[in-house]
Parts: sequence; C-alpha cells; structure tokens
Amino acid sequence: MQTFKTLLQREWMQHRFGWLLLGVVPFAIMVPLMSFGTIQFGDGSPPPAGMVTLIVAMGYIFFLLVLAGGAVAIQAPGLARRDWQDRSVEFWLSLPVGHAQAVGATVLMHLLVMPLLLLGLAAAGSPVAGLIAEARVHGVASLAQVPWAIVVTVFVAGIARLALGIVLAMLWLSPLLLGAMAASAWLKRWGVPALAAVLGLGGLLLAKGYDQPIVLDVIGNVFHNAARAMAPINFDDKVAPTLNLLPGMLGRDALDTLAELAQPQFAAGLVVAAACFALLVWRRARA
Repeated sequence: MQTFKTLLQREWMQHRFGWLLLGVVPFAIMVPLMSFGTIQFGDGSPPPAGMVTLIVAMGYIFFLLVLAGGAVAIQAPGLARRDWQDRSVEFWLSLPVGHAQAVGATVLMHLLVMPLLLLGLAAAGSPVAGLIAEARVHGVASLAQVPWAIVVTVFVAGIARLALGIVLAMLWLSPLLLGAMAASAWLKRWGVPALAAVLGLGGLLLAKGYDQPIVLDVIGNVFHNAARAMAPINFDDKVAPTLNLLPGMLGRDALDTLAELAQPQFAAGLVVAAACFALLVWRRARA
C-alpha cells in the first residue's frame, strides 16, 4: 500500500499544476463575466430567489466537469506511452514496483481522482458565481430572502450526486478509455486511429452493409448511460420542482442510476476494461 501511495503521489506531483490550473482559470474568468456581463434566463423571467443561486452554481460545476471530461479523453491514450516518450521507463522498471500497481495508479489518478478534484474545485468556486448571479438578478437585498438552509442542503446533495455520477460514468466509459490506452500502448501513434477505425468504420459497415448495428448501438448505449450517470435529475421542463422537493429527487435519482448498473452491458464492459488493463500490464512487463 505504501508503494501504491507513492505512485499516486508521483502522478500528483507531475500533473498537479495542470489540474489546478484547469480549475482556477475558469474561476478567474467567470468572476468578471458574472459581475459585469448580462445574465438572462430562457423565457426572460428569472427563477425565484435561491433557485438562481443553485442554477448558476450547478451550471458552473457542469462546465468544469465538461473540461475534466475533455482532459481525460485527450490525455488517456498518451498515458500508456508516457514513460517511453520521456525515456524514464528504464528507471521505473528498475524500481521494486509491480506492473499492475504502476498502471493502476496512473489509471486511478487520471480517470477518477482528477475529475473528483475538479469537482471539489468547482464546488468551492460555484457559490461565488451563484451569489453574484443572485445579486445581479434580484438585487443585493434579495440575499436576505434566500432560504439558505434548503439551498445549502440541495447544493451538498447535488455535489454528492455528481461525485457518484463521476464514478459511475467512468465505469461505463472504462472499456473505451482503457481500450484507447491499450491500443496506444501496443500500436503507438496508430493505436487510437486503428481503434476508431475498427469501432467506427467497422460498426458503420455492419450497420449499413449487413443491417447489424450492434457495435454502434453498444457504443451509443455506453455514452448514453455515462451521460445519464452525470445527469442529476430528469424532469419535464414545464414542471420546475421547488427547492423543498430537490433533495428527495436527487436521492431517488441516485438510486435509479445505481439500479441501472444491473444491465448485462455494464458487466460486459467491466470485463472488457479488465482485459484492456491486463494488456496494459503485459505491455509494460515486456518493456
């Protein structure tokens, strides 16, 4: 466990500046934009006091999570070849570190810890965005009318629901992410294009040429379930819930999302992800 902790610290020390920058720069841009820009809602009539704070705060959080998702998608394939590219692989292989530990620490930090870190940074900065929006929309005096107890309760429940969503979304996406990493490890710069060609063009050929859209359907279902894991609430836009109803809705939605893990595709995806992880470990052992 101490060795694994050291490997996690290595990833943190190597990437912390970029991760923190990803969380701080949007905040530095958001504050002046919210303070001096125009704040409008869809139909022109602003939500009631308290709801404005939550909507803007959660919108800011979702924006940072989108950035985190983009960073994961861009970085994941290159992680498999990082030690070869910077020529440090011989140094790391000389240490008494298991191959599974080394690969596992990299995967855990970049696919799970980094998005959760961005969620924490977003949770710290989003109340500022919410307060500025509330004061701009309803006036500074409206801050005294906000039911802060229920607003804070909904906010904390929303953060917990998003943390669960990040874990579940990464589990759903793990076959594709680890597949891209394994392909990059074995085929180098041709790995990701080859995987995209096999899944994309191959799936399209099966769908159009043989009327068998199973590959495209599976990939579409993976993205759908990953997005569903990150969507706290699905409700009719015409029926906006009150603040008092939101904590219960978040709790029920979390249970529904966990229940959706019973799909056979989820178990099959974990098997594929485990196989891709084994390929990464095998590739590292052959270095």
